[in-house]
Amino acid sequence: MTKLLAIFACLIFTLGIIVACMGEINQAIVKKDGLRGKSMQWIEQAIPTKK
Repeated sequence: MTKLLAIFACLIFTLGIIVACMGEINQAIVKKDGLRGKSMQWIEQAIPTKK
């Protein structure tokens, strides 16, 4: 029974770490001048404009 409890504890801690990391990644994407803004800027620069 203690092995089962240890396995559940490890799973819960691992899931907690994963959720925390996903939150950090999401914050990096959506913040002002974050990854989303930079990628949109790169896409706009990559598309040629007609003059």
